Amino acid sequence: MIFWALTFVVGFKYVCIVMSVSHHGEGGTFAMTSKILESSEQDGKPVGKTMRAAVTFLGMLGLALLAGDGCITPPVSVLGALNGIPLAISADAQVAIAVVVLLFVFLVQRRGSDFIGRIAGPVMIVWFAAIAALGIYNLFQHPGAAKLVAHGLNPSCLVSFWTQGRYRGADAWRSLAGVVLSVTGAEALYADLGHFGRGPISAAWFGLVYPCLVVQYMGQAASLCVNGRGVNNPFFQAVPREMLWPMTILAVFAAVIASQAMISGLFSLLAQAQAFKLVPRILVLHTNPDQQGQVYIPEANWALCIACLAMTIGFKSSDSLAGAYGITVTSTFLISSILLWTVMRRVWGWRMLPALLLTVPIAVVDAALWSANVLKIVDSGWVPVVISVCLCFLMHTYQWGRGREESVMARQLEAETSELQRQGAPVALATVATLPGLQAALDHSLLARTGKAAVFLTPYEWRVPRTLGALASLLGSLPQTIVLLSVSFEAVPFISDEHRAAFTALSSGVYSVVLYFGYAEPLVAGTRAVHKALARLAREHCDEHPGLRSLTTLDQENERPRRTSCGTATSPMASREAGASAAELGAGGRGAAASGTDLHGSTFVVSKVHYACFPDAKHGWWNRVRVAVYRFLVTNARSSIRFLGLEGEETVEISVVRFV
Repeated sequence: MIFWALTFVVGFKYVCIVMSVSHHGEGGTFAMTSKILESSEQDGKPVGKTMRAAVTFLGMLGLALLAGDGCITPPVSVLGALNGIPLAISADAQVAIAVVVLLFVFLVQRRGSDFIGRIAGPVMIVWFAAIAALGIYNLFQHPGAAKLVAHGLNPSCLVSFWTQGRYRGADAWRSLAGVVLSVTGAEALYADLGHFGRGPISAAWFGLVYPCLVVQYMGQAASLCVNGRGVNNPFFQAVPREMLWPMTILAVFAAVIASQAMISGLFSLLAQAQAFKLVPRILVLHTNPDQQGQVYIPEANWALCIACLAMTIGFKSSDSLAGAYGITVTSTFLISSILLWTVMRRVWGWRMLPALLLTVPIAVVDAALWSANVLKIVDSGWVPVVISVCLCFLMHTYQWGRGREESVMARQLEAETSELQRQGAPVALATVATLPGLQAALDHSLLARTGKAAVFLTPYEWRVPRTLGALASLLGSLPQTIVLLSVSFEAVPFISDEHRAAFTALSSGVYSVVLYFGYAEPLVAGTRAVHKALARLAREHCDEHPGLRSLTTLDQENERPRRTSCGTATSPMASREAGASAAELGAGGRGAAASGTDLHGSTFVVSKVHYACFPDAKHGWWNRVRVAVYRFLVTNARSSIRFLGLEGEETVEISVVRFV
């Protein structure tokens, strides 16, 4: 059954069919999700709200399940490779060696897939050649058993195994739980599509990996036919004694590289999840400017490292971990089959019958593998399931929180638009949300305007950040020049200076700026990319708009950079909803001013948001839990200051309360 699992699940389903579904070269469940949603919009057949939610949830669940499997794959691979050490060493010593190997795996991730691939390529060629040679050796050593094993490749033998064999029926079904171990890397293979490409993966699978694995498994089977005592460790029991050390060393290297494939696949899926706004802001480093899919995510790398080390120390052996292996990855098999059906119908435009003829056999095999592994939950299979459920809950909560925020903004936008449409009804500056509303509020405002410029970060170019109204309430004044800055990342590695910025001059000293960056352009503090782009833009327009002159020096290093925080204040909108008085906000502003906040220069103003439930609404305990979790996720995400490389600059951080 291992031969047919490799042939059907990996070769036919994933390499031949599933990998033909990519989104800008990326693979994984989110690639299928993106294709479904985008193609429906292009064809003029909008996806319904229910279907959009279902497809997005499947993509989210696929990532969570693969992450749960990713906590198991590296430990079980490394511990399994160490089983071949031809010395009597204790289990604790094996665990210690495995911990060192795993730490090395995660330490080299920052070098990128391209660097690791240059080392891994030759090693894996040697590894697969070695296991193929070992398989051939065992077949020649046991010619009678070899004939029996070769006969087992006949499809009729597969039918006999299920219907007439010694382990027929339920026993044959239960054996699928062990067969899954041979195909667990299939989903990670698809997730790695953005790192390596479909062509190289297909060529490597059919030209090297598949034939070598088949020969190796046949050799193991022949060896077991003669010596059944090696069933607990069939690979190393089939290795000649004089070759144990070389094969063990090679096996450790192969385990490291197999772990790398899983880790890099998770990085790709996390980067896509961030594009879907299903995870908080994280740092995604592109390790190869020519390949958008080759990414490194520091936060995910070390979180996965801690999880893998905990699994290694907790379970101590590959046999113990084997019980936890398979349930999550077979669940991803089912999810990919469901999404593949949807792609066939909505993206490729297949008719019902051809789509059924292709996907039903695939789904039946996936369901059989999954059902056999469900039995592992009572053993140790619950561990990756719990991890996956927790991750899925976190992503779903983050998506829910963002949806609540957007609905609040939509209501605020609607209220402000209707207020602007009424003649002689200016919008209050404290609650302004849109650019037209800001211009109307400034035209009717009596606030003092202090010197030079302030740059307010906003996630949307059409939206006025709440920090502006909060600042007006805190200090009782506003800068003379107000720059509303948003940053957009494009699907190209680099953006030329000529196309870096979009500039719009509004009235009352307000300017809207959108900066565009490629995916391979780092925005860390050392590059000062945001400052250089703003300074260049200011020099281009300062003759026509003198208020921008103070921005022209942003690309120069400050002698004494400082970052200032205005403490915890309540945003104007939030304070109105919570019943806070203007007098309290004024006191907060005087306190901030006394602490040294200086707005008489080029200053970046960013927000630090604190989330809470609406005080005048009825909330059950479940909503309060979700708000608390959402608050935790946003608070611990990478701040906009670090994300945009604004550390060390004269930056004002204003804390605001936002109700969801």
